[in-house]
Amino acid sequence: MLGIVAAVIILIGILAFILTGSSQSQEPAITENVLLVGSGATFPQPQINAWIQAFTKKYPNVKIEYGGGGSGKGQTDLLQGVVDFAGSDVPMKTENWEQAKAKYGKVYQIPWISGGVAFVYNIPEVGSKRLKLSREALVGILLGKIEYWDDPVIKKDNPDLNLPHQKIIFVHRSEASGTTNIVTAYLSLISPEWKEKVGSGLTVKWPLDAVGRGVGAQGNPGVAQNVKATPYSLGYVEQAYTKGLQVALIENGVGEYVDLTPESVSKALSGLTIQFDPAEDISKIDLLSKTLNVKASGAYPIVSMSYVIVKDPAQYPTAKARALGAFLKYVFTEGQQTSSIIEGYAPVGGSFVKAGLKVAEELLARK
Repeated sequence: MLGIVAAVIILIGILAFILTGSSQSQEPAITENVLLVGSGATFPQPQINAWIQAFTKKYPNVKIEYGGGGSGKGQTDLLQGVVDFAGSDVPMKTENWEQAKAKYGKVYQIPWISGGVAFVYNIPEVGSKRLKLSREALVGILLGKIEYWDDPVIKKDNPDLNLPHQKIIFVHRSEASGTTNIVTAYLSLISPEWKEKVGSGLTVKWPLDAVGRGVGAQGNPGVAQNVKATPYSLGYVEQAYTKGLQVALIENGVGEYVDLTPESVSKALSGLTIQFDPAEDISKIDLLSKTLNVKASGAYPIVSMSYVIVKDPAQYPTAKARALGAFLKYVFTEGQQTSSIIEGYAPVGGSFVKAGLKVAEELLARK
């Protein structure tokens, strides 16, 4: 009997050791002091900063610096080799992807967070009431056809608002911006006239600049600050930058006026399922066209995913590769949980998480 008991105790000990070892192996061991540097999109910057803060508490010997500057800067910095990773609201264009691939062997682009773009405004007379902007009104304002806030096209959807006879000032990004690309891609999708006359991109020639009613500002913070300081202005920012600003309800793909919330963002993404290789040219997939103006009840119409871009693991020193791998592993596990997502953002879907974890493991396996 004692022999059986002893055997059971030994077996329990072995199992405990195996389970403990397995649990510990899930947390990468990063023992060296490492600095990781990233730059790029300001759209996801508050969320990236929150991830960095949480991750570096677990790994105090890893320091991560992420500067904004816009998606264009992030991509350029990565191509020039001055950062370890880039944030971008759009994947690299084919020619830039090919350039990066030729330089680094491989380059990975993975959606790591999603969010929506809000139209914010400063109309003192409106107070706490919410402005509704139809697709017709939004396109008309930005093409310069609607000049005043009390235009009949705006008033018909806002009969209870005290809309003043004041000229609309438009605040937009001054640098190459993924947020600009999202907004102009949306406008091109809902308006053939916009698509033909202006089009979409990280930068565009805004019609209101030509008539003296356009103002450029640096980053999402710059746009938010300018709208706040400029009566009768309208601008676009990611939701995390809307605090203290009036936020418009936007007409969605089924004709509803929808607020920008994590729930309305998630509804826009709920039907999105796609398999992809993060090492391939994912600009050809055109994910953005699948997340804009989604025809679903409750879905916010201006939704996008933001990307992290990293190089082939062989391009990093071992310690840096493993630290970056550990950071990505955190982002695509704990970082996608509701408790880790800050206001204004929503997690990405399972296929993107799977791709992110695959890249993380490749980086962690760097010898």
